[in-house]
Order: sequence, then structure tokens, then C-alpha cells
Amino acid sequence: MTRRLSVALVVWACVGVLGGCRKPTTPAAAFALFQKAVTNDDPEALFDALDKRSRWAWMTVQKSHREAYDIILSNYPEGHERERELRRFERGATLGSARALFAEQVGRGALAKLPKPMPDAVRFEMASDGENAFSVLPSHLSLPFRRGPDGSWGYAAFADESEERQKRALGDVDMVRASAADYERAASRNAR
Repeated sequence: MTRRLSVALVVWACVGVLGGCRKPTTPAAAFALFQKAVTNDDPEALFDALDKRSRWAWMTVQKSHREAYDIILSNYPEGHERERELRRFERGATLGSARALFAEQVGRGALAKLPKPMPDAVRFEMASDGENAFSVLPSHLSLPFRRGPDGSWGYAAFADESEERQKRALGDVDMVRASAADYERAASRNAR
């Protein structure tokens, strides 16, 4: 294979990969991504259709659960509390991605409540802030979409719940850290 052909193949592959990773730049494009996820009954694709802040919140939840799980394994003494806390954080820690965690905890249930196939939007209404928009379906159901800090758009119906879960997960990992420090202090006192 010639050098020129090799370079052309690499460039072509990169453009193809990057082209497939584009995020929606309009509410209509975000709706199309959401519509496809709902119609295909795909909870992981529903995660991909979320607004950026909601996806970030779920990434924080998953990371916090993994961190809490690791701290508990390393620092909590054997016993009932350790086992209870391990069970509490195990799924988030072991699923491996925020996408999988969202799909399991919220996505499947949410898809069951949405009409299939998802009808086309009749119109899009932009909020006065320019950061929020609503797609209006033939049934007059209004679906919220939100612009992310990077200009991409996504489905925002889970925004408040996602941000609340993020706050709770961050608080939980702080409590686990504090408890682990208490256990370490107690263990060092008992070792004297």
C-alpha cells in the first residue's frame, strides 16, 4: 500500500468517525435523535438524546457511585453497614458507564410511558431565553429541549431529576469519605 493511500484511508476513517459523533445543533435535530430512540425503544440511545448537562449529571452520578464503592471496599470494616453500603452503590459502580446506569435506572421506565412510534413534531417553540425549546406533537404534548454550553441541543425532560441525582450522589460520596476517615481513626486508636 502506498503512503498516499494510507494517509487517505486514515483521513477518511477520522472524518467518518468524527462525522458520526456530531451532536444536534438545532431543536429539530435533537428531536429527531430523541424520536429515533423512542421509536426503537432504546434506553441507551435515549441517554445520547439527553441535553449535555443531564448527561454530565449522570456521568457524575456513575463516577461518584464507583468512588463510594471503592472507598467502602478499602476502608469500611466487615459487617452489616459495609454490606448495605456496597449493595447501595454496586450497580452504579459496576455498570461501567453513565449511559448504562441511566438506561437501567430511568431510561427503560421512561420509554414505556412514551408513545411508539413517536410521531413527528408539528412545530417547535423557542423560549425567550434562546436556551430552551419545545416540540409540540399532534396530540399537543410538549417536549422540552435545552441548549448545552457547547451549543448542542438535547431532550431536557429529565434535567431536574438528573441534577438532583447528581447532588445526592456527590453528598453520598462525601458522607462515605467522612465515614471511612472515622473508621480509619478508630482503627488506629484500637491498634495502639
